[in-house]
Amino acid sequence: MYRLTIRHLIMTGMLLLVAACSAVSNEENLPTLVPSNTPLPAPSQTPVPVDTATPLATTTPEEPPVVITLDATLGEAIDPPLTIDLPAGWDAPLSDILLLNDIGDLRGIPFTVYSGPVTGGTGNIVLLWGFPNLTPGNPFEAEAAEVDLWADGLRLLRLAIVEQGCNIGTDLRRSYRVGLLPAVGTQFAAVDCPELADTRGWFAGVQEGGINFVFYMFTDPIEAMDVASEELQAIIDTVRFDVPEAPLVTPEPEIVNPQRGS
Repeated sequence: MYRLTIRHLIMTGMLLLVAACSAVSNEENLPTLVPSNTPLPAPSQTPVPVDTATPLATTTPEEPPVVITLDATLGEAIDPPLTIDLPAGWDAPLSDILLLNDIGDLRGIPFTVYSGPVTGGTGNIVLLWGFPNLTPGNPFEAEAAEVDLWADGLRLLRLAIVEQGCNIGTDLRRSYRVGLLPAVGTQFAAVDCPELADTRGWFAGVQEGGINFVFYMFTDPIEAMDVASEELQAIIDTVRFDVPEAPLVTPEPEIVNPQRGS
């Protein structure tokens, strides 16, 4: 099954979804011309059949399977709990919830796309947030459930960002910064894609207030990344998270039985 990714949405501006919903048949329904004077058919004798062969039984063709097509997005924009300072000419053209078959379940992951000019081309910053972690080990053991945003970033890179069928290359785990917080990620490249142009960049993941955030930075064309990485990092440096703090739970006072110990 073909999977629509965020890169498709960026490059096509959602035209693929609109075209798929409004596709019509190219066949024209031409009017049937009826002559003004229709001649009557010539009379003929009806032949009497001598022996009519019984037709062989035919099997009823099986009904084709019902295919349910889901839109790639839900059409619901959710602002991420952060602020980011965008340079002149930059904006956030896409903000929605992406439907993904992730970790065995169909789930919606909020995303926001920031895009604008950089030296040599166009820079893109894609933010995925609010997604679950794929943690190794026994989930019932707290020590084994360690958050690994590097592994989550690699998983979502292939699921949500890069076109299916690309030749994807990734580097080793690297340390980055998102705003004032340390982050983890790596560099990546996607080449020989079926439809989209080659690109490369990096991603950086961070958890704040119990919420996961992964930023993917890449350029079009791919050569622009040779000089645009510092420009993109300068934008990431302006990120400030505004995650609401969990309310403090005041423990209830212990009720002491006055007769106890008497």
